[in-house]
Amino acid sequence: MKAILEFNLPEDKEDFEFATKGINYYAALCEFDNWLRSEYKYNGNEAMFEVRKKLNEFINENNVTI
Repeated sequence: MKAILEFNLPEDKEDFEFATKGINYYAALCEFDNWLRSEYKYNGNEAMFEVRKKLNEFINENNVTI
C-alpha cells in the first residue's frame, strides 16, 4: 500500500510542515511525557503527576498514541 501526500507550495506550507515534521512533534511529546514521569517518580515532584495526567487527557482527546 502507498500513500502520497500532495501540497501546493507555498500556499500549503504550514500543512506541509505538519506532515513532514510529525515525527519531531511525536518525539518531543514522548520526551516531555517521560520527563514528567521521571520528575514525579524519582524526584517526588507531586505537581508533575497532575500535569502528566492533563497531558494524557489532551493526547487521548486528540486520538494520539504515544
